[in-house]
Amino acid sequence: METQPTVDLGLDGRLALVTGAGVGIGRAAALVMAGEGANLALVSRSTGNLDETADRARALGVDAETWTADLAAEGEGERVVEAAHERFGRLDALVNTVGPTERSEGILDQDDELWARTYDALLMSAVRTCRAAVPIMKEAGVGAIVNTSAMSIRHWIPLLAHYSSAKAALAHFTKNLAREFAHDGIRANAVMPGMTASEPIRERMAKALEEKGMTEAEYVEDANRRYGHVTWADRFGEPEEVGNVIAFLCSDKASYVNGAWWNVDGGTSF
Repeated sequence: METQPTVDLGLDGRLALVTGAGVGIGRAAALVMAGEGANLALVSRSTGNLDETADRARALGVDAETWTADLAAEGEGERVVEAAHERFGRLDALVNTVGPTERSEGILDQDDELWARTYDALLMSAVRTCRAAVPIMKEAGVGAIVNTSAMSIRHWIPLLAHYSSAKAALAHFTKNLAREFAHDGIRANAVMPGMTASEPIRERMAKALEEKGMTEAEYVEDANRRYGHVTWADRFGEPEEVGNVIAFLCSDKASYVNGAWWNVDGGTSF
């Protein structure tokens, strides 16, 4: 059986619903929580990577169920939350990591359709799952929500204006969520990852290293130059490093942490 070191976050037997669980930060957060004994409801747009995440979680000795859904579509977030609650009979934590990035040449290249797609995918997907999860958590008198925002909301990167604006809206939504339901035993926090070596970034890096003869350190230096010095570290973050913070925020170890924005970016952000 696959094993993973734990720090005893007290998640044993709890149920965490993780969106965007097929790759990157979503997968990493799910597997960290599985290593801590949490059962998982896993959601992604496609089955292949999602099934792999579930298999790896089950190898850690927990129960894991999968649902495919395009959470940018109205009604899909509510559907998967209700299905997960029916399947497991509880919902202790909700982790929203859906975050595709459509790149652009700049603000004038970001048309209405791109802005609408971005807000549906990054903001409304989380708003809808939260609206469905909160009544369940209120009835139980306890719950933890973690929404994945982005380091870029604290910076100014015109190529990502649509993305960063949606992520900023998500961070502010999280603050409001935390404020309204604090007296119901529900905590809501946001993590702000910096440049993280998820699969798409790994692919772009590998292509650049091959085509331009760059080293990984040179690639990071180039990213700092192009995007405005986005990390003090000489590397990108790993998905597991963000997943560790998410798992902590879902646990009782963070019982007095509510409405917080947690930088996980190697430095630079205020």
